[in-house]
Amino acid sequence: MNTLLSKRKDRVGLASEVLLLLVALLFLYPILYLVLASFKEPGQFYNPLAWPDSLYLGHYEKAFQKVNVWSGFMNTFAISAGSIGLIIIVSSMAGYVIARMPHKFFQFLFYFFISGMVIPLQTGMIPIFKMGVALHLIDTRSFMILLYTAGAIPMATFMYSGFTKSVPREIEESASLDGYGKFRTFWLIIFPLLLPATGTLIMLNIYGIWNDLFGPLLYLKDPAKMTLMAQVVQFKANNQSIDYGPIFALCVMATLPLIILFFFTQKYMMKGLIIGSVKG
Repeated sequence: MNTLLSKRKDRVGLASEVLLLLVALLFLYPILYLVLASFKEPGQFYNPLAWPDSLYLGHYEKAFQKVNVWSGFMNTFAISAGSIGLIIIVSSMAGYVIARMPHKFFQFLFYFFISGMVIPLQTGMIPIFKMGVALHLIDTRSFMILLYTAGAIPMATFMYSGFTKSVPREIEESASLDGYGKFRTFWLIIFPLLLPATGTLIMLNIYGIWNDLFGPLLYLKDPAKMTLMAQVVQFKANNQSIDYGPIFALCVMATLPLIILFFFTQKYMMKGLIIGSVKG
């Protein structure tokens, strides 16, 4: 009887794995098609099932000729890195203070931060634009960094506050006995223990910031300051053609850094999610 049950469980498990593999391939196929199509010759481009006969680089050459790819990449990298860095600095300190201070004011501050998560982005577009004009920040990368930081602080503070509560207070007391101040204790002792939360935070925010299209199109006017995603759309709109080869090449170049980043940081993200689910 036990043998029959074990065999049935094995079959169900095998069928589940095959089903999940098929679903994964279904989601991965568009990415595979994007990469393969960017290397196809024009005559072969619109055949989705055909593999490229050779490594055709004409689409990439045309993309570099008509679009300042390096400028777009540097703008995207600067905005993404600046936003992530500022989010980590502000949210980690805010989450630490809120988690460690029992005063009601800090509890109110915590709920004040959390309330920012329920405000739709669309409701603040016009006020944000007017504020940027009044402060002379429209068409600047700094304005984009501040916008992304403000949008991510509520969730990031919530995460850091939860992770900080899992750190024993005895560690801070020992550091205090060794002559460490609050600021030094946090950055040298507490913050390294929050690396799983930091890795998770980076992965949760970097994709939205890197791939954002609406923000740069709305708040940036100078073509020299445009990000990669905005360049892809402008290239399609300005050329007004159906030559999707260079567009696919631009999309591959815009996606590749995120794929590389995921491979290097996925263990921190998984660890952070597991710890968060257990400690929460």
